[in-house]
Amino acid sequence: MSGVFEIVSQARRKNKLKRELLDNEKKVRDNRKRVDLLENLIDYIKPDMTHDEIVGIIKNMKADYEDRVDDHIIKSAEISKERRDISRRIRELTEEDKQVQKGAKK
Repeated sequence: MSGVFEIVSQARRKNKLKRELLDNEKKVRDNRKRVDLLENLIDYIKPDMTHDEIVGIIKNMKADYEDRVDDHIIKSAEISKERRDISRRIRELTEEDKQVQKGAKK
């Protein structure tokens, strides 16, 4: 019996490490994007620009990123809806299969 507990424990640890790895990869990706953002900002800002021009660039970049966030939120909602629909369909198919199995046993 302790072998089963060890297997379960190791499987849970493996899943936890997988989640941590995904989380860490996301953080690396996010920080790379920040570096790219700052590089882009450096490219846009010129020595002879006024403060207002620099602020304008930053506001435009901010609006672009806000739009992207909205797009990702919408995409997440669409994916979530599709997952729910698939789960519902799987339940329906499972119920149908159970009914067929019961009918076949009679």
